Amino acid sequence: MLTRALLLLPCLLSACSAGNSRPGADQPLTAAHAAAMHDSVRTFLDAFAADLSAPPVGEKAREAVAPFYAPDIIMSADLAPDEPILIQTLDSMVPADEVVSVPGSIKSTRFEWGTMVITPLAPGFASYTGRYVEHVTDTTGTVSVFPGVQQGVVRQGANAWRIMTIQSAHPMAMHQRQAALGARMAGAK
Repeated sequence: MLTRALLLLPCLLSACSAGNSRPGADQPLTAAHAAAMHDSVRTFLDAFAADLSAPPVGEKAREAVAPFYAPDIIMSADLAPDEPILIQTLDSMVPADEVVSVPGSIKSTRFEWGTMVITPLAPGFASYTGRYVEHVTDTTGTVSVFPGVQQGVVRQGANAWRIMTIQSAHPMAMHQRQAALGARMAGAK
């Protein structure tokens, strides 16, 4: 499925660029423009990581993630070892009427990017692939480390970048650590 999505990406970008009314959208990227896009996307992704490191509780969660995701986001992840998830809109990721909160057993989280490759594709479009680590501290003070790789495409809107597509992959060790964290928290009750 990812291969099919990657094959469709050039078609999507050319269609979006063709219908894009921004001045210069049909012009090739200059080296200076590509460098500026790279820096701007990196700043956006660092802000995304900071937001993931301080997740809001309750109804504010939807408001907090909305500036990072396009309303028509496509997301896939292998968060469960036996069944990957596919999300097709912001509403299906964080339903408007759903209260999202951090489980009581989680004291804090910290999301950090590792090695990252950002590729400007066309004016207003870039892809990124980055390693990340999420550090989760539970109420006992134990820190669990969850590594992964994330790939996505961002598009620049009127005021900011937005994530259009995102795919996350996690090693089996992450699933084992999540299960251990869940078991430890269940035993602490």
